[in-house]
Amino acid sequence: MDNWDDLKYFLAVHKSGTMVAAARHLGANVATVSRRIERLGQTLGAPLFIKTSGDWKLNPDLESLLFLVEDFEGKLNAERNQIALKSDAANPVMIRVGAPPIVLGGVLSSNVGDFLSKNKGYTIELHNRTSRSGLGDVDIMIMDAPPDRGSLITRRVGKMEFNIFSKSSSDLGDDWVGLVDKHDDFEPMRRARALFRRPPSLRAANFFDAFRISKSTGLPVLLPTFLAKQNSEFQPAFDDIDPINVDFWAAFHSSRKKDQAAIDAMSWIISSFEQSQPNLLNIE
Repeated sequence: MDNWDDLKYFLAVHKSGTMVAAARHLGANVATVSRRIERLGQTLGAPLFIKTSGDWKLNPDLESLLFLVEDFEGKLNAERNQIALKSDAANPVMIRVGAPPIVLGGVLSSNVGDFLSKNKGYTIELHNRTSRSGLGDVDIMIMDAPPDRGSLITRRVGKMEFNIFSKSSSDLGDDWVGLVDKHDDFEPMRRARALFRRPPSLRAANFFDAFRISKSTGLPVLLPTFLAKQNSEFQPAFDDIDPINVDFWAAFHSSRKKDQAAIDAMSWIISSFEQSQPNLLNIE
C-alpha cells in the first residue's frame, strides 16, 4: 500500500458514518475524503463502504483490515500520549469522553476541574453520545449497556436511579413525558410505557428538557431521581413501584490498555460516579 495516509480517511469515515462528518473531524473537505476513499478502494480492488440509508457501512470483507488500522491507531495514540506526558513542552493530551447528556450533566461536568487539578498535562472534551455501537470519534464511551461490538475494554463504572415522578397535587392520567423514540429500548422507558400502557404523549431529547416540560405542563415524567429532587414539588408517582437502577459502562479500545491517558480517564470516571452515588441512588 503506497499511501498509508489514506487509511486515516478510511478509519474516519468508519467512525463518523458519513463523508461530511469525517471531513469535519479531519479538517478536510468532502471532496478530499471521497477521493481518498475511492483511491484506497481502487488499490485494494474492493469498495471500502456500502451506502445504506445515508450512512456508509463497512464492506464486511474489510473487517480484518479495519481491525489492523484501529489497533495501529490506538497503539500510536498510546505511545504519543506516553511521550507527551513526560514532556513539559508538549501540548496537553486530549481525552474525548462521550456519554449521554444525563451523565455529562449529572456526573462528569462538575468534576472536570478536579481531574485537571490532579492530573497535569491533560485537557478534556465532553461529547453528547447515546450510541452503543462503538467509540466513534471519542476515546472513551459511557453507555447504559455493554457495547455490542468492537474490540473494547469495558468496565461498569456506576449506577443511576430512575423513577416516574409527578407534582404532589397532580392526578395521574394516561399522559406522561418521556424521551424521544430512539430511546424506547432504554429500560426505564420500557418500564414507564408499561405502567402507563401507552407511549409518552410528550417527548424530549434529554431528561433535563423532560424535567422542564413536566414543570410547565404538570404531567408525570420519567426522570433520574437526583434531577427530580431538585424540585420539592416532584414526588414518586407510584407508591407501590420500586425505582429502577441502571448500570453505566465505560469502554475504550483494547489497543490502548497500556495508555496512561485512558487509564487516568477511566479512574476519573469511576471516581466521579462514586462521589455522585448518594444523589444518583437517593442515598441520604
